[in-house]
Amino acid sequence: MDVSVIIVNYNTTELLLSCINSVLEHTHGVSYEIIVADNGSSDSSLAPLRADKRLRLVELGENLGFGRANNAGAVIARGDHLFLLNPDTLLVNDAITILFRHLKEHPQTGICGGNLFDSNMQPVHSHHMQMPSLLSEADTVAGHLYAKLRYGRNTLFNHTGENMHVAAITGADMMIRREAWEKTGGFDPAFFMYFEDTDLCLRVKKEGYDIVNVPQAHIIHLEGKSFGKAKLRAERFFKGRHVFFHKHYPPFYNTLTDAMNITTIGLGTALSKLLGRQEKAELYRERLHIYRQLLKSN
Repeated sequence: MDVSVIIVNYNTTELLLSCINSVLEHTHGVSYEIIVADNGSSDSSLAPLRADKRLRLVELGENLGFGRANNAGAVIARGDHLFLLNPDTLLVNDAITILFRHLKEHPQTGICGGNLFDSNMQPVHSHHMQMPSLLSEADTVAGHLYAKLRYGRNTLFNHTGENMHVAAITGADMMIRREAWEKTGGFDPAFFMYFEDTDLCLRVKKEGYDIVNVPQAHIIHLEGKSFGKAKLRAERFFKGRHVFFHKHYPPFYNTLTDAMNITTIGLGTALSKLLGRQEKAELYRERLHIYRQLLKSN
């Protein structure tokens, strides 16, 4: 079998079924299977999934997070390539075949992904050109000025029309060749959600593979639709970031980065209050609290 499509589900029945329908509608050039790894859904997801003969269901019984659920799906996967797809995505064209053919024709590529769009077919975040670092964190504070000067319009989306080497593909549509997956062991279970895709791309790159955006593959990403609750999202984002930095950088480096981030979030809070933007100030204040609590717990 060419490709195993793995989709992680957590209380996203309607989104998931729409995603699966788009895979079935648009995928014609490869042999494939669909695996759904369910993270202990508490809604009505499981009943229709158990009865759906178009997929293979892995019931995990609890919410293990994005990476560990994908790992569980990969255990039963029969494909030579794994396509990790978010449930809040819709294929626009035969993206799976396009990405598969790229991997077959470019053995040096370990991971590839396509261009992502919102529901209005406007470009959205599809890749990273830089790995997270002190520089990238400082650039975020500066409004991504460095990235814009260096990469222009292609910082988060490939406008070139040509295959492009990137630092990391987002986990929303990541195709990885089986041998690269096995060499790295898949996702690091230390990550619950966020930064696990970046960490995997970094480890695959260290194995000597390229990470490539293939812009001909088009996928709609209804970003955030499969996971609400802004505070919980922020907590998990900062936790994932913390795990990544402490895994890949020395203590002094992380102390410096944390100090810079706390200072800039604090300044953002003060400036928002000064400008009378109370909602923005509260958002900054909440993020600062989350960040400090995270540092205290580690």
